[in-house]
Amino acid sequence: MPPGEIKNTKVACVECDLLVDVPPLEVRQRSLCPRCGHVLSYGNLERARHALPYGICAAVMLPLSLLFPFMSFARSGIENEVNLVQTAWTLYLDGSVFLSGLIFSFIITLPACVVAAILLISFALNLNRNLPLLRPAARFIFSVSNWSMVEVFIIGVLVSLVKIAHMASVELGLSLWTYLAFAIFTVAALAKLDKLVVWQQMEKLAT
Repeated sequence: MPPGEIKNTKVACVECDLLVDVPPLEVRQRSLCPRCGHVLSYGNLERARHALPYGICAAVMLPLSLLFPFMSFARSGIENEVNLVQTAWTLYLDGSVFLSGLIFSFIITLPACVVAAILLISFALNLNRNLPLLRPAARFIFSVSNWSMVEVFIIGVLVSLVKIAHMASVELGLSLWTYLAFAIFTVAALAKLDKLVVWQQMEKLAT
């Protein structure tokens, strides 16, 4: 095989588990599973490069969501406000060490690592350079991105608000909206990073 040439890649369909031999794709082409029709790859480098602005926005929103109150509760003249860090810390003080660690890991630490990996990969694709730690970042993001529970956390918060709204006066803080924006930008960036395209481009950059 000539240097820099990308070979066909075998991809398992996430819907029906069929192993498909996907050839290199041109811009605006996409590969479909012949059995169920699920999209295996979009084959569009420009689409993957568009993950960069979303990743930058996510990187800005996450620190902002830690600086401001997440929400406040008022009942019988007593008002309390909490932020994301205090949520985990309060559970720790109450003795729920394991639950506190889970919240801090899956709501703050792991999403932050995912955003850092998104930025590294998208910078490498936009600069067309084989940056340090590029392969470990790709392995990390495609392995653990499903464990980043930002969307689940937001849904859980909304469900909790419905349940406690009749018991206390609840005011949504700026942190809730910035974290919601962070979740949207993170999901959008991950959607742009086609796994097959990223690995094929890294093979090109390594030659």
